Amino acid sequence: MATSSIHQCTCPICRSGRQHPDRAYHHHINVLMSRLTEPQRRWFAAVEALHIGHGGKQLLARITGMSPTTILRGCIELKADLTQAPAAHLRAAGGGRPAAEDQDPGLETALLELLESETAGDPMGRRAKGKRSSLRNLSQALTARGHPTSRMTVAKLLHKLEFSPKANARRTEARGASPKERNEQFEHIGEQRNQFKATGDPIISVDTKKIYGHPPFCKSRF
Repeated sequence: MATSSIHQCTCPICRSGRQHPDRAYHHHINVLMSRLTEPQRRWFAAVEALHIGHGGKQLLARITGMSPTTILRGCIELKADLTQAPAAHLRAAGGGRPAAEDQDPGLETALLELLESETAGDPMGRRAKGKRSSLRNLSQALTARGHPTSRMTVAKLLHKLEFSPKANARRTEARGASPKERNEQFEHIGEQRNQFKATGDPIISVDTKKIYGHPPFCKSRF
């Protein structure tokens, strides 16, 4: 049986690059997964997810790159003692359509470039990074740049890059600014970022709510 490439875990521990027992454990999971057929992969992921309990499917999805829906399917099949599992015509590891980022190596870089000027993070590190554009807008912008992709693919990449797939909405009544004015603010911030980057000056992310104790006028990197 042909082996597929070994998936690289995208959990915070593995992405940090620091030494940690979980890094080796996650690598061993992906080595084993690369030797299994498609049904066997989802069943193994399901076993691990059920062992972890709450949040297990999401964690295994991040470790293995599998869809949480696929892992859920494996959990359902396991709970039914695999009575309805396919016994023949199993697709070998590496079968199926390649991921969009594998077919288009420049897709992820193009998405990061689009997100660079509109990212709002959480300095405390407790929430996923926010963005202003919707999945539809990002999909259309990538297509215009020569990287045709669907909204679901954009959502998958955002999850991989630790962004929230939801648009970062702000209440206009709280800030007294129209959507047009709000957009002009971000465009101005983006111009300032580019100027600072060109001159080598530092770019600092500030959460004014944490400093002044009231809702921020604008929380972004500038």
